[in-house]
Amino acid sequence: MRIRVAIIEDDPLFLRQEALFVERFGEQTHRDLTVTAFNSPVTFLKGASANFDILLLDILMPLYDGLTVAQEIRRFNPKLVILLVTSAPQYAIRGYSIGALSYILKPLSWSVFKSEFARAVDQVLAEDRPTIMLQSGAKYLQVPHREITYIESKRHKISVHTIKRDIIVPYTLSSLGERLAPFGFYRINSYYLVNMAHVESIEGHTCTLDDSRELRISRARKKGFIEALTQYLSKDGAVQ
Repeated sequence: MRIRVAIIEDDPLFLRQEALFVERFGEQTHRDLTVTAFNSPVTFLKGASANFDILLLDILMPLYDGLTVAQEIRRFNPKLVILLVTSAPQYAIRGYSIGALSYILKPLSWSVFKSEFARAVDQVLAEDRPTIMLQSGAKYLQVPHREITYIESKRHKISVHTIKRDIIVPYTLSSLGERLAPFGFYRINSYYLVNMAHVESIEGHTCTLDDSRELRISRARKKGFIEALTQYLSKDGAVQ
């Protein structure tokens, strides 16, 4: 899952440090994180907040009160996970009243940042885990949609390929396509149903997933697939 992080910070040095810490966290934990920086909350408040999952918000800015900004954000994005960043803990404590998850004190410490940011990531993941119940042999498995990379029909068997394992299921590709279409899955030919969250690129009639696997797109389905992928990425915030 791609987690979208925004930083609102007027001090360029702290802005850079926070961005580097987020990137470092992503590298160490193998999380797919994107970072967008704002040196004032104006652009963010004009609607950009809907495109993010986590916000690192400076409280004390020359022209803006971070807590007032947080209250305004809460009016139209109650799910955004907010981490307050400040040198004044007496102000940060007030942040709990507007639903901030926690606060991080300046000067920034990597160990503290990592701990608090991990909590924010866990909260995002907990709120975004739609699952599908799959039968496999005598077992029934609850599989998160985001873990499924693609589903394959081969030699009269249906294999659900996930980032952890492959699962053989007693369904048809069509029935799984109907169940998963509302959640970003698209059938690219007679044999493959792909999770668009894992699509890395399209070149010619080849779809490359984020694990480097290449799947063939049928000529008849290519146009519809590109349109569906573009719409999916726009909704997911990956295309601005």
